[in-house]
Amino acid sequence: MIIYYTKSGQSLADLCNEIQLENPEYLKDYHNQNCPLSEHFDGDIVQGMKLYIPSSRETRDINRKIREENKSFYDFPTTGRFPFDFKLWEGTYQVTQTTYSDDTIIAKYENKVKLDLEGIKNGYYHFLFSVFDFRKNEDTSDTKVGTLAKMCIEVIYPIRYSIDPEGKLIDIVLTKKTEDIVSELNSIKNFFPDQYSSDYIEKMKVIIENREILSQKFRNTLFSFFMFGTFYRTQLGNWTSSDVYYDFCPWIFDAQPIQFEFQNILFPKDIVDDERVKIRQKGSSFDSRNLEGLYFTDSKFDDKTDMGKEPIDCEHFAEYFFNRENLLLYKIEAEFQYFGYENVQREDFLLERITDNY
Repeated sequence: MIIYYTKSGQSLADLCNEIQLENPEYLKDYHNQNCPLSEHFDGDIVQGMKLYIPSSRETRDINRKIREENKSFYDFPTTGRFPFDFKLWEGTYQVTQTTYSDDTIIAKYENKVKLDLEGIKNGYYHFLFSVFDFRKNEDTSDTKVGTLAKMCIEVIYPIRYSIDPEGKLIDIVLTKKTEDIVSELNSIKNFFPDQYSSDYIEKMKVIIENREILSQKFRNTLFSFFMFGTFYRTQLGNWTSSDVYYDFCPWIFDAQPIQFEFQNILFPKDIVDDERVKIRQKGSSFDSRNLEGLYFTDSKFDDKTDMGKEPIDCEHFAEYFFNRENLLLYKIEAEFQYFGYENVQREDFLLERITDNY
């Protein structure tokens, strides 16, 4: 038993997290069983309060009792890694991206993404990926440029994504013959005979005819990062936080992905029978390139780059929500902030499962 004096702003749940005890009510019971009657309390703690808290050995015993009584506010995976069943990723998702300058909304983009499980072959999940229902600022784009882009991209789908059993994106390939897609793109020129449209279609053909470029284009999307990133393959430590890990995230449109230093944090249940698992992903830039360097298509992360060029200053926060019963992903809320010279650029990302099967 240890005597402890509470800190300013500290809650009973905060203290439980500090000593790694899985239910605040059991800490309260422990104190009331060991303190004088005059020091009993029922409610939350206040600053400077004297508490009797368990030792590390006692905490392990109490946690064992909490789990036996099915009262834990945490469901820790037995191996430190959650056993996600990625075939459950099949479904339709609503994706919303909102761009801000300081607190002013610059643009809001929406679309739907569909993943159809084509099958499992050689241990890999094969999904057919397609995107549709594009909107900007809540309206369907009816401009010439918007219509051209929509027609060109719809020619490509569906695309095949290959995922390994741990959720890693292994390959992205076309499902249609390249020559057939090129032929359809050429036919679009009949609707848009101007030079701009012709140049746009020719650029699309270059992407289609180069498998490596095609794969990188679709890998370097926020959807691919949030659905198939290193997040899912990272173990928790001995409590609620993972070790630090590194990954590249493509927050800035048409630029190279930024390398972040990430850490995952498992949140407690709101109530004991909470049906959701929530994990927060925190990231700070670990990239030595500045913003200008990220726009060079051949730029690579290099920790020997001259740091005098003021590397990009940015941060990333995301919360992943899963069904507790089968760990089906149903929502991701994320935010990116870039601290520039004159203002703060922000990007919000929201992915919501709209298929009603969870």
